[in-house]
Amino acid sequence: MGLVHVMVGLPIALASVTAPARVEIETPEPPTPVVIDSQRVLVYELHITSFARTPLELRHIEVFGRPALPLATYRDSALAALLEPVGGMHEPAHDPARLEPGRRVVAYLWVPLPRHGAVPDTLVDRVVFSPADSAAAPNDETVAEAAVAVRHTEAAVLSPPLPEGIWLAGGGPSNVSPHRRALAALGGRTYIAQRFAVDWMLIGPNGDTHQVDATRNESYWGFDQPVLAVADGEVTEVVDSIPDHAPHVLPGAVTLANIAGNHVILRIGAHRYVVYGHLEHGSVRVRPGERVRRGQTIAKLGDSGQTTAPHLHLHVADGNSVLGAEGVPWVLRSYEDLGSGNTFELNAHPDIPRSLALPGESEVVRWGRGRP
Repeated sequence: MGLVHVMVGLPIALASVTAPARVEIETPEPPTPVVIDSQRVLVYELHITSFARTPLELRHIEVFGRPALPLATYRDSALAALLEPVGGMHEPAHDPARLEPGRRVVAYLWVPLPRHGAVPDTLVDRVVFSPADSAAAPNDETVAEAAVAVRHTEAAVLSPPLPEGIWLAGGGPSNVSPHRRALAALGGRTYIAQRFAVDWMLIGPNGDTHQVDATRNESYWGFDQPVLAVADGEVTEVVDSIPDHAPHVLPGAVTLANIAGNHVILRIGAHRYVVYGHLEHGSVRVRPGERVRRGQTIAKLGDSGQTTAPHLHLHVADGNSVLGAEGVPWVLRSYEDLGSGNTFELNAHPDIPRSLALPGESEVVRWGRGRP
């Protein structure tokens, strides 16, 4: 799993250096290169836990590809944007870079790479700290380093999960997407199953995802659309008993059993499981153990589970679980990039062909039109 533990930091050569920082750095899931939109990136997390007796301040994080290739440096506001404390310290006044004794902060890394050329086999993450006490000398800094192997497994290549049309990749991959930071603690460890998830919504002839009455599922262009197998595979899990609810009306009690609503899990290879969530009640056409073919209709797009409007939630994970597995990269075989959903106009948009890439957050895409 690429788990790295660092208990002793390595002091850097500064005018004044304290004892090594007493921290632990874990990388639960090794970075894997993937093309998102037009950028090749490495996406992974650092779990940083303090074992110090006094508060520490994170000063900056540097990422290197071995032997000494600088890839990224994060400090000040760029560093703060990466950090999320664990355990309820999310008040606006709280400094995410301040690490209290015994506390953990997660640094969500999104490291860009050149689109072409070799990917490093190993990354070195250098985390620099100083005492949080304002009376400390400004050069009293210590550093902890963690090395993690890069996983060179190819991303799963999928066909479109829905019919030909123009689709919005809602909540698609970015470093601030809610899916990206959906850290779940289950069975004694943490996972981010939705690390590369997309919520697909159909854009209709009015240039929007719904018609006038946004309180009815039938007003959404995507509702009741067929959901397709993205690859040949075996069905491993089916839930089809959860009623659809009205848009913008969340179900009363959200549990692990119903959070994804009606759903199907499809095993498409070793340690590769496609999760289809929020399917229409009563629409699932497959059963556990059934073999399906790429492009086969397996269900319909619905509004069940924890959702505010009809859409298809789709992600790929390394285990047969909705949330208790690690999200892994996947790409679409081909699509057309029509630009950002924030500025999309039906009759005035870019049209950029893409292949073996994953749409980014709120990207509008089109597939079909004779393409595979």
